[in-house]
Amino acid sequence: MTKHIDTTPSFDSAFLAPSTDDWSAWPTWASNLPASRCLGLRVTSVGPGTATAFLDESPWPLNPNSAVHGGLVAAAADQAGGIAAVAALGERALPATATLHAEYLRPAFPGLQLDCRVVRGGKTLLFVEIDVLDRKGQLCTKFNGTWSVFGAVPSTRTAE
Repeated sequence: MTKHIDTTPSFDSAFLAPSTDDWSAWPTWASNLPASRCLGLRVTSVGPGTATAFLDESPWPLNPNSAVHGGLVAAAADQAGGIAAVAALGERALPATATLHAEYLRPAFPGLQLDCRVVRGGKTLLFVEIDVLDRKGQLCTKFNGTWSVFGAVPSTRTAE
């Protein structure tokens, strides 16, 4: 006998973005997402397919050269890029990161600015570029990522 097991997770409505009719509410929403809070990511602007965020200080110990750890820079880029992806799709969207590629160009001295933009989108994928600038405004890391438009849509499965 086959029975249906509902694996649909319940979503906290706090994860659902505000309406695209009023972009002014988006930075507060994005800054208050659990991952943003954990990382210390402060989102200052969001628009259609764009986001700007700041990592004013590192929640992790700095590297011996006083730079932010590359893994933390990647986590912040993933979060900020995801916000830009949601902003491209609208308030009911739940895209998921499919790929994230980094080019570490120079040490990432805090505070960091992350400038994100969707450069191309289709029916199933969005392509996002994220530039990370250091405290002097120098480009220190470039990210290119792909977000799956339907990547976070809950699935159901059948068990025997």
